[in-house]
Amino acid sequence: MQPAVDGDTMSRRTTTVTATHRCERLPDLATIEAVAIGEGESAAGARAAASDLATNVRESLTAVSAERVATVEIQVEETDRMFDPAVDAAYQATERLRIDCVPETAEDVVIEATDAGGSVPTIEFELHEDVRRQLQDEALTGAVERARAKAERLAAAEETTVGEAVEITTDEGDSGTDGLVDEALAMNEDDGLQPTPVTVSETVEVVFELGD
Repeated sequence: MQPAVDGDTMSRRTTTVTATHRCERLPDLATIEAVAIGEGESAAGARAAASDLATNVRESLTAVSAERVATVEIQVEETDRMFDPAVDAAYQATERLRIDCVPETAEDVVIEATDAGGSVPTIEFELHEDVRRQLQDEALTGAVERARAKAERLAAAEETTVGEAVEITTDEGDSGTDGLVDEALAMNEDDGLQPTPVTVSETVEVVFELGD
């Protein structure tokens, strides 16, 4: 939105400007999904097989402590009712694990989990909530400063000055990085798993008073 000089019914002259500021930081948290699949001719047998494999995956992880690994889903299905079962037996059981670690150990976790017989369909790189809030504050401050700079350029052209902000509205936006582990590893075979920076942005619309 381009800056514009406005008038109002109270004869106060204002200008409304929009500005965006972005902050970037490398992620400080990796969340890995590991999947253990078991099969059996009975639901109980498939569930036991998946549980055993999940235990094997857990015990294989040396890059993270046990409290950073949690079971988030257990599912048992008849394979003849599934669209694309991963096994040939009558039942397929799936146990999904959530593994939280620092990004520097994510590749080791992926390797250990897959070597133990699990699969790793996704990994997300994120920011801890307090870090994200700090970046949002920085982005908001930067956006307001950019808005005032825009308003001052407009005011100079009009041979007037910028006063106080009388109204500020925000339109928050942010983006993170996530993707398939296989794709990420394929792109970084030489350098390892390399997360890209997380971008946090804030957009503001600010109404400034103008001098006489």
